Amino acid sequence: MFCSHCGAPMAPDAAACAVCGKAAAIAATPSVNLDKPVPYSADDGGVPDGVKGWSWGAFLLNWIWAIGNRSWIGLLAVIPYVGWIMAFWLGFKGREMAWKNKQWDSLEHFNRVQRKWSQWAIGIMVVAIIGGILAAIGGPAYQDYTTREREVQRAADQAADAAPLAGGSRLDSNADNLPTSLRTVAGLLEHKTGADGTGALLLDGQALFTGEDARWQFPLRSFTLSGGKEAILIASSGGRGNSCETLFYFLLADAAGVTPTPLFGTCAAQGSIAQRGDTITIKLPDLNRASTIVLQNGVVRADGQVVSLTGLNDPSR
Repeated sequence: MFCSHCGAPMAPDAAACAVCGKAAAIAATPSVNLDKPVPYSADDGGVPDGVKGWSWGAFLLNWIWAIGNRSWIGLLAVIPYVGWIMAFWLGFKGREMAWKNKQWDSLEHFNRVQRKWSQWAIGIMVVAIIGGILAAIGGPAYQDYTTREREVQRAADQAADAAPLAGGSRLDSNADNLPTSLRTVAGLLEHKTGADGTGALLLDGQALFTGEDARWQFPLRSFTLSGGKEAILIASSGGRGNSCETLFYFLLADAAGVTPTPLFGTCAAQGSIAQRGDTITIKLPDLNRASTIVLQNGVVRADGQVVSLTGLNDPSR
């Protein structure tokens, strides 16, 4: 030990310098905080024992773990294809990265935090596996249930379609007791067959139409409407080829004569028909379900859509 004033040697326990008589300077001792540990950080250099090892938290939660541990390179795990490689790399090197990129109170603190990450990761993985198993078991069962429900509903719809209209009657253009003539407000309507075998629909002896379909048309029944009017249902069968058995149309009659509606139908010869006031409803079977035709105010609608007169559905054709 030397005197800080004159530089003369001094005994370690001397209170004053024997040469200059000055009091010995007391070296300041740095204070140590025993209550709080000094944090570990990247400035400390190497990685202590107990840091290295596999990290389930970094592997399974990858980019989430990377944000929480300030290991930004781990965000590459969100990139397709690269993500799996980065996840495994984080599993092997994640703990070392976390040790270097954050400050830790102690090795115990570091391990405690990383253990929680791993516990959360494993817990989420277990829940996901259980959810996948339940989905694999319940998915086919739910599919079977919905299939059965659809089949039951389809059967109910088919039964409703097959049922006749409430308050209506059966419609059959192939029945044996169909009328050969009808007395209408416009005159006598009848179907006549000539000597040559051709037929025609006549009103008071005059042919209504002369087209190809005319010889296949015949009246089915008449419906009384308000205002002294009538709607006569006419069947037209055979004139549109073998693929379509029967189509229908109405003759709207009053004292001045008759006006035809467009042809309509599903090619089925049988169905049901009902009248409520001036509304006439016909239900005919179709390929998948019944088709509903409504005549109201002189307009024909099939399944809610207006049937407009075209060259294909003109009964005079």
